Amino acid sequence: MRLFAQDFRFALRMLVKTPGFTTTAVATLALAIGINTAMFGIADAVLWRSLPFPEPSRIVWVGEVDAKNVDSRWGVSYGNFHDWQARARSFDLMAAQTTVSWTLHQGAEPSRVHGVAVTSPYFDILRQNPVLGRVITAGDEQPAAAPAIVLGERFWRQRFGADPNILGRSVRLDQFTFRVIGVIPGDLPFSNSGDFWVPLELILEPHFKTHRAVWILQSIARLRPGVTIGAAQLEMAGINRQVHAEHPETVRDLVLRINPLREEVSRDLRPALLALIGAVGVVLLIGCANLAGLLSVRGSGRGREMAIRSALGAGRRRIIRQLLTESLLLSLAGGTIGAGLGRLLARIIPLLTQDHRLATITFDWRVFAFAAAATALTAMLFGVAPAIQTSRTDAIDALRGGRRAGANARSAASRQILVIAEVALCMILLVGAGLLLRSFRHVLETDPGFRADHMVAMRVELPSTYKTIASVLQTFGRFQERLRTLPGVSEVTLADSLPVNGGDGTGDITIEGRPSAPGENGGASFRRVLPGYFRAMGIPLLRGRDFTTSDDRQHDKVVIISENFARKFWPGADPIGHRIKIGPADTSDWQRIIAVARDVRNSGLDFDVPFTTYNSIAQQPRLRMEVGLRTSADPNATLAAMRRELRAIEPALLIDNEQTMEKRIRESLAPRRFNLILFGFFALLALLLASIGLYGVVAYAAGQRTQEFGIRIALGAQSQDVLRLVLGQGLKLAATGVAIGIAAAMALSGLIASLLFGVPAKDPITMAGVAMLLVAVALLACWVPARRATKIAPVEALRSE
Repeated sequence: MRLFAQDFRFALRMLVKTPGFTTTAVATLALAIGINTAMFGIADAVLWRSLPFPEPSRIVWVGEVDAKNVDSRWGVSYGNFHDWQARARSFDLMAAQTTVSWTLHQGAEPSRVHGVAVTSPYFDILRQNPVLGRVITAGDEQPAAAPAIVLGERFWRQRFGADPNILGRSVRLDQFTFRVIGVIPGDLPFSNSGDFWVPLELILEPHFKTHRAVWILQSIARLRPGVTIGAAQLEMAGINRQVHAEHPETVRDLVLRINPLREEVSRDLRPALLALIGAVGVVLLIGCANLAGLLSVRGSGRGREMAIRSALGAGRRRIIRQLLTESLLLSLAGGTIGAGLGRLLARIIPLLTQDHRLATITFDWRVFAFAAAATALTAMLFGVAPAIQTSRTDAIDALRGGRRAGANARSAASRQILVIAEVALCMILLVGAGLLLRSFRHVLETDPGFRADHMVAMRVELPSTYKTIASVLQTFGRFQERLRTLPGVSEVTLADSLPVNGGDGTGDITIEGRPSAPGENGGASFRRVLPGYFRAMGIPLLRGRDFTTSDDRQHDKVVIISENFARKFWPGADPIGHRIKIGPADTSDWQRIIAVARDVRNSGLDFDVPFTTYNSIAQQPRLRMEVGLRTSADPNATLAAMRRELRAIEPALLIDNEQTMEKRIRESLAPRRFNLILFGFFALLALLLASIGLYGVVAYAAGQRTQEFGIRIALGAQSQDVLRLVLGQGLKLAATGVAIGIAAAMALSGLIASLLFGVPAKDPITMAGVAMLLVAVALLACWVPARRATKIAPVEALRSE
């Protein structure tokens, strides 16, 4: 202990004597450990931390997925779920759920709230105890039961002031009036904001109960003790085959999957977070390599000190221990600052995204344990090799050579290897950032298929007091007429869903005169629009006519299809006049094609263009619609005027989701922007560290060749010759690192393939561009020591020796 205290005090004195080196080392470590701690904290909270339920490892998601794209979740239909529930023996309990978005009628204005409709075993699976009252039970699912609702604790506090007498109170949501039976703490899986839970049996439309080819539910289950996921998967796959054999209409190119619920709720975030974890890990390695190089250079300058210590009796082991103590002190300082920085960054990073799962990241002992482990690891990574190298100093040579002692070929080679490794690692990160940047630009340049400029939109919903089709259509018509009178307005339209909405429902395609098995033709999305929708949205009709007021329920159903729909099923022919069905073939009505519209990326710019169909609102009206308005006036003033005019017509109208279409597009790209910003920041940080490391090695090497350069200049060498020598040495290191980095980037590029759009993972343009950038930065980093070398005076150089 006494020796350690001596080593500690001496190490502290040595670090204080070199404030420039110490500050640089601590800052590098703090930044590298800080971003690693922040990203680990985020990933731990989202991906790895156990769900807050008893025995969370036994809770699983059960559903069907696309056999060709397992990330495409279909879930399960109502009928198939009940067959699964009745036949499965691997689970204690199984429950179904679906998310709902309803209008809360409370206060001066109605508001949108989000909840989940569940079957009764749901709460027993999660074993979540209520704060007040009770949870939904089998009795609440009976047809004669009073509609029950369980509130989320946050919703209860925000909307009902944490009223302790809330139990038994009536809550009106859309056309339903529920009785509050309990309050549940926290957010539950797949619950969006966790506002409320209601019995699925009481709110599900009869159509969804009687038709199995409608995948609208998600299913969770609790495994029996001792049953593995693999065993449950085997049993459920067999049960699913039986169900498909009994109900051929449910057969699609699907496979059954069982996944831990923890993985399922964060499945979409996993690729990006793992890629970012890898990126900050690379930054940490580059930082360690940089510090190892600095310590190696510093050790070369301490040759005389080490020789004197050896001469006074210090053994090699004692010298290594002393040097490692210095490294440990640097790591402790960097790690302490880095842990605080990581906590700060973990609060800032979620601000770059609107994902509610990243909004409440908390640091616990696991995160601080990671920071401590990272601190210890960095001390080993950057401290051991330089300590061993410095301890090998020859005492006689050191005392003779003064400040040049220790500057041998082995130490120079090790520093060059470290720089090559830094450049290679930097190349990997820059390639990743370059691919994400090119993907983002490709998305921005993608034609959405409609005009987003000067377009504002809002979602509206009529109250459930509107009982007739005529009253709904009349009110929508009044909306359109009144909004056309606003200053600067050129077009007004309504649709059940305007473009770039994040996802569409689909139905099976059936074509008259072409017999096919259910699902054989794939699916098409469906939208309900007013006449004039295509003109207002700037979507060209390639052939045929628009909807008219006569396309109502008193006439045959008509449909407008997308261009790719027509190209797929009527290549080189005219589809107008043909009839199709969208949905179950045994219930859907025939619809006659009257036009073909240009393809629109309705689900988002980075989604493939789906088969799309459009129907007239008059034939399939809904209470909830979106209003689109094209105007030359100020968007905010226009939205305020829209609210005022619409409320004048219907005071109970729900209005939300107000924004410009350009903002809607930007928000749809938020996940890509989040990935690009973070990955790009980490890549630029890596580039800075690598360039500093390269500068340090070239500058030190040039300093060691002072006598050589002086002799060359004395013998007639020009400045350009010396410049070429120094730059050549640095560029050789950079070029070697770039070559290794390109090979590594190509091998690892598949890790971010799922984050790319329109750009191959092994894009040669990105590789070449990044390589040129790295070489240019390397040239700049080497330029300063190279120019300094050309200014060496021969006499001074020889005298210095």
